[in-house]
Amino acid sequence: MKIISAYLWAFKNFESGIKSLKSVRQFYPDADLFINVDYEGDFINYRQRGLELEAHISRNNFQLGYCGNFGNVNVGRDCWDKEATFEWFRGFYEACKKTNSKYIILLEEDDFVLKPLSICEFEFSCAIHPTDPSPTGRYRKNFINEQFYNYSRDFGGTTECPGYASGGGTIINREEFILAWDKCKNYLFEHYDKMVEINKIIGWIDFSLQYVMMLGGYKIIQNPYLCEHWEVPVGWEDFEIITGLKDHNLISI
Repeated sequence: MKIISAYLWAFKNFESGIKSLKSVRQFYPDADLFINVDYEGDFINYRQRGLELEAHISRNNFQLGYCGNFGNVNVGRDCWDKEATFEWFRGFYEACKKTNSKYIILLEEDDFVLKPLSICEFEFSCAIHPTDPSPTGRYRKNFINEQFYNYSRDFGGTTECPGYASGGGTIINREEFILAWDKCKNYLFEHYDKMVEINKIIGWIDFSLQYVMMLGGYKIIQNPYLCEHWEVPVGWEDFEIITGLKDHNLISI
């Protein structure tokens, strides 16, 4: 069994995206690589460059775009509707079914692996960004509304979670994700619209990915070896995963 595979949630920045995948391969040469390009993304260049890495390349059936309005980004919605969310999970689930790796790491085009992943030496289900505390010692826990815990509890899932932060860089136990998705997808689809009314975070992968694992009954932990570039602009090289690094030229492979 391979230790880890990688799933790239891709759009148009193919130079950075390919380097993101290469950052995994430099430490895990047998890693299966998956590139799923958004419908309006640069599929042609990703296919050409991805084939050189013997990556599995796919495309969304329709454009998903950014999950929702955030900061200066205005996409005209607060979050994905359930059709968009389920389309995203379709691609991730299919990748998980095509590899035999123990773990799979979610990557966006500005995420990079800098060192071998210490956390993969241990047993875990879902390792998210550290926010409570963060790498700088700040306690910026991303609050989860109690009603989401109630839904999970009623479904037989877990309520053990340090907040939400399952964006790029998150590492998932692949087989457990498959079991969790098979178990909860109908429940999530049925209650999704009501959940959106509770909080828009259900329509963001930053929460929905780990929430699937929670509904499956799996514990969520933080990865202390991951940092976000906006928070650690100096010294990020000492970590094992850097996320949100906009200049891929800072990564040497």
